[in-house]
Amino acid sequence: MKKSVISLCVLFAMLSLVAFVGCDRFLKIVTVKTEQCSNLKSTSVVLKGTVVATGGGDSVDERGFYYGTSKSLKDALTIECGAGGKGAFEAKVMGLQPNTKYYYKAYAKNDDDMDVGDVMEFTTFDLDFTLETLAPQRLSQGNVVLNGSYDNKENLNIEKVGFQYGLRGDFTDATAVYAANIATPFSVTLENLPRGTYYCRALVQAEDSTIILYGNSQAFDSYEHVATVVTTGDATNVTSTSAHLSGTVTGENIDAKGFYWSTNSDFSDSTQTRFGQGLGDGSISGTLNDLSPATTYYYKAYAIYTSEGERREALGEKKSFTTLQAK
Repeated sequence: MKKSVISLCVLFAMLSLVAFVGCDRFLKIVTVKTEQCSNLKSTSVVLKGTVVATGGGDSVDERGFYYGTSKSLKDALTIECGAGGKGAFEAKVMGLQPNTKYYYKAYAKNDDDMDVGDVMEFTTFDLDFTLETLAPQRLSQGNVVLNGSYDNKENLNIEKVGFQYGLRGDFTDATAVYAANIATPFSVTLENLPRGTYYCRALVQAEDSTIILYGNSQAFDSYEHVATVVTTGDATNVTSTSAHLSGTVTGENIDAKGFYWSTNSDFSDSTQTRFGQGLGDGSISGTLNDLSPATTYYYKAYAIYTSEGERREALGEKKSFTTLQAK
């Protein structure tokens, strides 16, 4: 009886082993491992993985990597390595951002199964490349030369050099223009630009267009700026509590205009009063109310204007008036 029980147990174990092996072959279990990357640079890296098990066949249908800047690899990019058997595989990733942490994991799959390895990480190096936008030069009204230079210690394969330019400092409306060759320094001439203040920045395109670098921003006026002249007029209709001020502004790109006025001749406690629409040149005028009787007030006209991308101020001469005695 004991021998029969032992024989049955042995038989059951053997059948279980056969069933397990058969199940493994049926499920085609695939196993992959993420390996340490290599050849890390500022904009590229070689990712590595190993197919540990193909699931019974000679190879898996596809191998590759997921990578991105999120540790969860949500919205990750994929680079495929094709089919292959057990053993190591790798892929070179280009167009990465310098000085940036990336995450990646290997994957392998066939029709019936898929496996992914552990998530690993790397941080790209700083890019040893300097790009500078030099000061633009106005040749004549509407004709401007953009200038730039670079120092390519990274030994990037440079394809194009040029500039972006437009009327907005954030370059959302920018137009790209390119130099005739890639030598440094480089320049591009813009002709027949409409009047206005423009912004430009140098650009370099390299490594099969996987890298686009931008220099600092420079502002320039396409036309020579007409000097802003502010004139302070005489106060009129002066009463014990009010006075009428006037003045004129001539110039371009006037953003605001008005008067400073104070009871101190150095305007240390001045009040800034804005008259009219405040835009464009022309006359400015307005009445000050609620003044103190028998008091001397000082005032001067001002204008705020934009030139070469900067807000500047022009002032008229200082004048004064004295309110009448209260009745």
